[in-house]
Amino acid sequence: MTDANPAEFFYRLPATTTGNRPGGHHSRSRGAGMNFVAHARLLDQPDPRRLDLRASISNLHREWQVRVNQHRAAIEIVTIVDTSQNMQFGATRKIDIAADFLAALGFSAGSYGDAVGLLAFDSHAREDLSMPLRYGRGAGALMSQLIQTSRPSKTCVGSASASALAECVAQASARARMVFICSDFHWPVDNLASLLDPLAGALVVPLVIWDPAEVTPPEGRQLLSLNQLGTGTSRHLWLNAKLRKKWRDNIAARRTEIIEAFAPIDSTPFFISGGFDAEALSRYFMEQGA
Repeated sequence: MTDANPAEFFYRLPATTTGNRPGGHHSRSRGAGMNFVAHARLLDQPDPRRLDLRASISNLHREWQVRVNQHRAAIEIVTIVDTSQNMQFGATRKIDIAADFLAALGFSAGSYGDAVGLLAFDSHAREDLSMPLRYGRGAGALMSQLIQTSRPSKTCVGSASASALAECVAQASARARMVFICSDFHWPVDNLASLLDPLAGALVVPLVIWDPAEVTPPEGRQLLSLNQLGTGTSRHLWLNAKLRKKWRDNIAARRTEIIEAFAPIDSTPFFISGGFDAEALSRYFMEQGA
């Protein structure tokens, strides 16, 4: 469950951005900022407040020189959340972990001056769970509540669909400079890179949310009763050392498959198991920028 004061995390773009709205990201635009770029003639940049006497004295043409800086700009961030039946699973539901992230994102984006928006999907795009881009720390709490109280659509059985994600991607590609995708990705990811082509100009950050019960098999020999979400079917499984090894191998293989699916777009998934960790996500962004 989200709390009143969500954790704050650090994030950044790997390159400069554009935009006239002041914010916390390096921009290619010149204006009021702290990053010095070059000198210019006072006649070309008529701002006496930025007059540089030392540069003016040393100028060969004896022209008044002013300092030209780059300003920091705000960006638009969109989060696409999987709200399928699978996301209802877990001691802490995976959808609740996504909600915790949204609360933290809104709080963090407020520090940067960025706008945040929300899109959702299960078997199709969920227009009823979307939120347009908003500025301010309160946007995170609104998105979090919307997702936390959501339920899968009647047509959704089990996992989400890639075609539904494609619908959300098309909407996000219009303005977003950063796109988070929250899902357990328990659906085919073979053509994921081509599906995300419209986001070529944005930084894509996949948040892969798994429950510990999915990742780590129980210890000891025992009879497990497994229920299929959505269909209501169940089966019994005798867990032994051989099956436990196969379980772990399948999880490792799936993890590699998801990583390789995002590799063509230079995106590295951030795996979450057991709860959202703001400090771990901050470290992720620091490592990606190293």
